[in-house]
This record gives sequence, C-alpha cells and structure tokens, in this order.
Amino acid sequence: MGKATTSTRLSQARKIATSLLSDEELSTLEDQAASATGLTKFWKSQLAARQYNLRARVERLTKTSSDAFDREVADLDERGFDGPGGGRMSTVMPPVEYRGTSVQVAGIYPWIVGAKAPLLGTPLGRHLTTGAAVGFDPLYAWKMKAITAPSCFICALNGFGKSTLLRRIALGDIARGTLVLVPGDVKPDLRVLAEQVGGQVSEVGYGTGAINPLDRGPIGDAIEQLPAGSLEREKAEFALHARQLNMICALLEIVRRGRLEDFEETLLASAIRLLYAPGSQFDNDHAARIEDLLKLIASGPDELREDAVADTEEEYRGQIKPLLRSLRALVKGRFGETFNRHSTVRIDITKPMVDLDMSSVPPGDELMRAAVLLAGWNEAFAAVEAAHILADNKVPGAKSIAAHIILDEVWQVIQTGSSAVARLDAVQRLQRSMGVAMTLVTHSLADFEKVGALGMIERSRARIVGPVPEAELDRLAHFMKFSQAERAMVTGWANDTTSSVEEKKAQRQARRRVTVEPGGEPEPVETTRTAAGVGHFLLKLGEGATPGTPFKVWVPQAEKDSGIHDTDARLRAADEDRAKEFAA
Repeated sequence: MGKATTSTRLSQARKIATSLLSDEELSTLEDQAASATGLTKFWKSQLAARQYNLRARVERLTKTSSDAFDREVADLDERGFDGPGGGRMSTVMPPVEYRGTSVQVAGIYPWIVGAKAPLLGTPLGRHLTTGAAVGFDPLYAWKMKAITAPSCFICALNGFGKSTLLRRIALGDIARGTLVLVPGDVKPDLRVLAEQVGGQVSEVGYGTGAINPLDRGPIGDAIEQLPAGSLEREKAEFALHARQLNMICALLEIVRRGRLEDFEETLLASAIRLLYAPGSQFDNDHAARIEDLLKLIASGPDELREDAVADTEEEYRGQIKPLLRSLRALVKGRFGETFNRHSTVRIDITKPMVDLDMSSVPPGDELMRAAVLLAGWNEAFAAVEAAHILADNKVPGAKSIAAHIILDEVWQVIQTGSSAVARLDAVQRLQRSMGVAMTLVTHSLADFEKVGALGMIERSRARIVGPVPEAELDRLAHFMKFSQAERAMVTGWANDTTSSVEEKKAQRQARRRVTVEPGGEPEPVETTRTAAGVGHFLLKLGEGATPGTPFKVWVPQAEKDSGIHDTDARLRAADEDRAKEFAA
C-alpha cells in the first residue's frame, strides 16, 4: 500500500464527514437502540456502531494530515502506520526508569520526576509513579520540620479538584482536633462538610448575614477579661484598634478603587478611637456602625480638624468631602446591607469547623465579593487572635488552639488593586507571628503578578500545583524550579485529552446506559465520570530544585457516599432530567 498525500487524506475526511450524524441525532439513535427489541435493536445498534467507526476514521485522516514539517506522512489506521517499520505493536514497552538520590542523579536533572512519597499528615492519595501513599497538611508538616512555616499555596485551573483536595486536608485537620476556618466560601464548596462534622455555618451577603467592621468582636470580649490598666490590656486594645482601622481603610479603598490620602487614614484612626472613648455610648455590647463614623467625621471635632490641618470649618469640609463620599458608599446600597448593620457573625472556636457562606454575592459583583472576603478573613484571624490573647494571659477556662485558615479565591481580592495587597498582608499577619496554618488558593497568578503580590506566594513554604497551562508555570518559575519532566507532566494534565472518539463514545454511553427489568421502566445507571487530569497535583516543599511529588487525590467510598464532594449536583440533576425526556 502506498502513501497518501495530505490533500488526499483531507478530501477523504471531508467526504466521510458528510455522512456523519450530529451528536443529537446520534444520541437519539442510541436511545432508540436501547429501547428497541429483536432485529430492530440489532439494526439500530449496527447503525450507531458504524457512526463511531466513521468518526474514528475521520479523526485519523485529519490527525495524519497535520504535520509541522513540509513532507508527506505515513497513513495511519487501526493497525498502525503504513510503510517500513510500521504495523501493529501488540505490547508497548515502558521507558527505562532509574532510581537514585537527588545527588546521584543530578546529572540528568531535566528528566527527573520526584519518587519520594512524604507522609506528613492527612492521607491525600497515591504517588502517580510508585503508587506509594502521599500525606500532607501544612500544620503537621511544619511540626515535623519539613517546612519552616505552616503555609501552603494551591494553584490549579477550575474544575480539576482543588476543592476536593481542600476537603481532604480539612478532614485530616478536624480528625486531629485542629480548628478549620473557611472565612470566604463563595461557591460554597465546603459548607456541606462543615454541616456534616457539626461545625458552624454562617451566611454573609445580600439579604443574609452582616459583618460590622467597627464591631469590637471577640478581641473586645477578650480585653474585658484582662486586668484593667495592665500592659497586656493596652497591647490588646492597640491590636484591636489597628484591625478596625485596617478593615475600614480596606473597604474604603475597594469602593473608591484607589488609595486613601495619608491624612484621611490618620483622621479615620482618630475618629474610631473617639467612638470608643471612655464614656462613649459605644462598647462591646453596643457597637458603632459606619454611619456613626460618618456622622462623627462630618461633625468636625477639634481633633479631627487638627488631623486634617484645616484652619476653618469650610476648609475642613472641603478636605473631607472625598472621604465622606466614600463612607456614604459603604452606608448605602448593597455595601450598607452587609457592612452598616450590627454583626450577625460571631465565630465559635469551640466548633471543629467554621464556614462563612458568601455565595449570595453574585460572581459579577467583583467589588462586593472582594469586600466580603476581606471582611470574613479579618473575622477569622480576629477570632484566633482573641483565643491566643486569653491563653497567653492564662485566663481561667482559656486554652491555646491550633487553627488552619483556608483563604480561597484570593485573586478576587488581589484584582481590586495593589492597595489590597498591603491590607490583606495586615489581615493575615497573625499567621507568621503565632504559627496558625494558612492555605491560599487561586487558579492563576496573573492577578498577583499584575499588582506585584508574588511575594505572598513566595512566602508559602509548601506549594501544590495542579493542571495549569504553560504560561502559568512560567509565572510560578519566578520562585519555584520545575524540571522538564515536571513541566510536561503538569501541562499534560491540563490538556483536554478526552477529545478522542473512543473516550467520547464511552462518556456518551455512560450518560445514556439504562437497565430494563421485565415489565419495568428504564432507570439510569449511576456511573463515575471524570476528565483527564482531575485530582492530579504536584507537591513541592521548601526551596531549590528538589523534585516534587506527583500524586492523585484518593477519595474513600464513605466520603463519596456522604455527598461532601458533590459540587455538581445541579448539573447532574439537569442531565438526568434530559435523559428522562429522551427516554420518554
């Protein structure tokens, strides 16, 4: 058999394509074959099988027609390539693999893939090469001195299993008595887990819960239990005031879409202190709101006029007008519904897990999402800080807690501007000083790179990278080193390898496969379908060119049955409804 030219193959593919059925027509034909009996069933099944064979032939002809070189390529059929050395190979031999330490095999570094399988906490899955068990969570890895700080960064494209990985890590923390805080669940992916482990779930957003950034919260309650006039009480008051100021400034910069002036931040600091001055009407039980802050600044007390360096009331009014406009934006409308009300959220650290459900804020409202996320994160860190204040001062009944705070969708805060980076850093400063474990989650570093926030990722001592494109690996390469094998592996996971005719056929048959009892109605058969690359991750600890650990997340049957990993319930229900319509 001779070789076919590229143009010949393309013309053959186009000719065959004219006799192909559409996906909808093929689905109808499969449904007819499934419900028919006798010769009709056999005939319909043969027609469907012929369509799959034709599709496979079109794909082969098209595939062998595309070549990066200016030359003819051999024809490809089900028996292999035509020509010398072609034909069918019944057994494909695996490549030769060698094992050794990173020192011994340093000479072949570009082709190294890590074969170690660390057991540093929660069992996550199995090593993709050796099959050995892989375990990790940031707090336990830090305790075992595998990393210098209990911080972790997870990056992967949407739909490839980041949430499942987070739930696996969270379950391991809960089992060891570690408090898991999810202060910004915008999808929500971890709410069901919190409910099933007896945790606390609070809603924040439109028409639901509110977070008052001026509420003294758990730190204020802790201060009341410290001796009056003590140095510890003064330090706690200063920390609380700093948190209140940072959150108000962060919210104002979000609604303003820009930085505050230096005198505006000074003026806000004085105003917040005046609101809670001794003898004021505001205290732990009666928190001031943003509208109270607005009225105080507008009234122009002498101290605030001095902060604005205004000689007259008219000059003061002119200088504070931009600040008053920004504060009114937080008092009115959707921001006012969430931030200008008394707080409905009070984190209970005695629960095994706390989830702040923010799914009521629509994805299109980027500013509001950034605001509620930052406010929720601030509440979580404040709750842990209050517990540490009580434990450090040996208040009766207080005890030190171990906490893991999961900051998902970090990019939604970062994208609001470079000022958000400093505000977020101020919110999370507790992590570095008191050893609270923290995990940052995002699907791209583009927003971090744009505002110069890659340092947040660089400070993470553990990095877990899932399926990402080549451009994302280039961004990660600023502070991580990937071998050629690792780059090929990670980008390979991200590729859509489910596009072959054979896999599409298997998926279509799985969606429409039915079982018929004698005299009964067809019932869908539940099947498990996952795209290629789902659940695949590369764990890299520490610095340098140390090879990472590739693994696939393993989900026990008990977790599957519990429904905590079921994030596609609505899509599946719609798919089942369509299947019933076809069957009818």
